[in-house]
Amino acid sequence: MNYIGSKHSLLPEIERVLDEHGVPRSGIALDLFAGTGAVGKLLKRRGHTVWANDWQRYAYVTNAALIEQNRLPEFPRLTLPTQQDVNRHPRCETVLAYLQTLPGRKGEFYEHYCEGGSAGRQYFSRENGLRLQQIRDTIELWRSIEQITESEYFWLVACVIESADRVANTASVYGAYLKHLKATAEKPLQLVALRPQESAVQGHRAFCQDSLALLREQPGPFTLIYIDPPYNARQYSANYHILETLARWDVEEFEPRGLTGLRPAESHRSAYSLASTAQKAFTALLSEARADYVLFSYNNEGLVPEATLLQLLGAVSDSAETVVSSKSRPGRDSVSVTRIPFKRFRADADHEKRTYSADATEELLILARLRSSSPLSSVATTQLSSQGEELSSAV
Repeated sequence: MNYIGSKHSLLPEIERVLDEHGVPRSGIALDLFAGTGAVGKLLKRRGHTVWANDWQRYAYVTNAALIEQNRLPEFPRLTLPTQQDVNRHPRCETVLAYLQTLPGRKGEFYEHYCEGGSAGRQYFSRENGLRLQQIRDTIELWRSIEQITESEYFWLVACVIESADRVANTASVYGAYLKHLKATAEKPLQLVALRPQESAVQGHRAFCQDSLALLREQPGPFTLIYIDPPYNARQYSANYHILETLARWDVEEFEPRGLTGLRPAESHRSAYSLASTAQKAFTALLSEARADYVLFSYNNEGLVPEATLLQLLGAVSDSAETVVSSKSRPGRDSVSVTRIPFKRFRADADHEKRTYSADATEELLILARLRSSSPLSSVATTQLSSQGEELSSAV
């Protein structure tokens, strides 16, 4: 999936930072802003029990399929038409092959978002839209009559989301659709079988919660908390609203808004993507962190200045006098920063209404050893908050 902020290309650097600083390859690793699970899969391969969280439903579904599960589903309760129930291995391939044969039908999703629908939007071609409608309807039916388990349901929906994204008629994200069908959008929908990241470890979990609420409900302690929050004003809820609707399958419950058919305005606006609330959100988040290590992914153009972020992390580090290093000095620094040049995400080219300020940015990997895996004292929490406020007024 084309996903803003995906750390897929940074995985070698992330693993190198963890290894150089002696982060154990075991224990529970909490991925608080998991997205589509790129880092979660790395942490599973590394030997951790992974808890992956994201409050966007499409991301949760993907992590429930790829992180929470260790193997492909088998669908023992599902009965397909005789001619379709062929002896394939694994059986999940048979299930996808059956869904692939469905001819398509009209419905709420088709009418609101697809070529030929009554709303006039064209995120998908007419043929693909009709088929997406029937495939998702069928999966919901199987769930309602208990022919599939919850884990099988999440795997199927995740496969549909991934497959739909490959034929979407957008430039990259879903903030708008293209006026004319592009070549990839005209290709027939092909359902792909997503493979869960295998692991010998059990106990992997997926969550769909606010990150702060999750830390309060699941206090750990953890070996590692990985934090990869939104760093600018771009709201994921708007850029991926079509995938959210495919995951929730609830378009009959709301009236899509505006030309692009957005979900309700209050849907999941992130405090980390608002300049007025981002710093307070980070302060509250770090005050609840109970882990041996925190690895923070950020960007030099983030809403919260780097100096502020480092001071906030320093307040929870294991050293009374925080040492911040921009070079890798394993075992010596309480907070270590690795800087990685990175190509800027572009949804479009420069034009008269938008000119990108640069073609490259700098990704920051900030590793902090926490002073304790127990809750912060009220004094430390007050110190964390006041340090953040002082730095905010100074930058």
